[in-house]
Amino acid sequence: MTRECLIDIQNIGFQKVVSNMDKTLTYAIIGGLVGVVATLLITNYSVNNRNYGMMRMMGMGGGIETMMQGEKCPMMKEGEKNENMGMSINEMTGSLIGVRGEEFEKAFIETMIAHHQGAIDMAKLIPSRTDKPELNKLGEDIISAQSKEIEMMEGWMEDWF
Repeated sequence: MTRECLIDIQNIGFQKVVSNMDKTLTYAIIGGLVGVVATLLITNYSVNNRNYGMMRMMGMGGGIETMMQGEKCPMMKEGEKNENMGMSINEMTGSLIGVRGEEFEKAFIETMIAHHQGAIDMAKLIPSRTDKPELNKLGEDIISAQSKEIEMMEGWMEDWF
């Protein structure tokens, strides 16, 4: 065998090794990227699902019926329906986009009253569902503060509109 022939055989073997290394590296990179994408998708789903569940628990995703689980809402009269109660926070905020001036002011106040009322209704559930004094105190504080804010906003509605 000549020296040139031996060098060609060595080059072909080297190229196969490099080619196999390139394939292995390529597959490793693709596998890593697929793993990262899968992790991001699963994490995104988990976070959004947890937030949606929390919002539904707060009565902002499925209406007052979801929050109260079939119980009568303590602050609403028989047959009364609060149209904003079934809206999520994003829907509430989205309903205000593109609105200005008096139309915005009225819509904002109406939406905030509904939002605060949902928090009050939730807080009223606390004493019958837990013995934790911290949660009971929080519920009392929510009812007190947000009731005052609702009264203030209702006053504005009467004065301004």
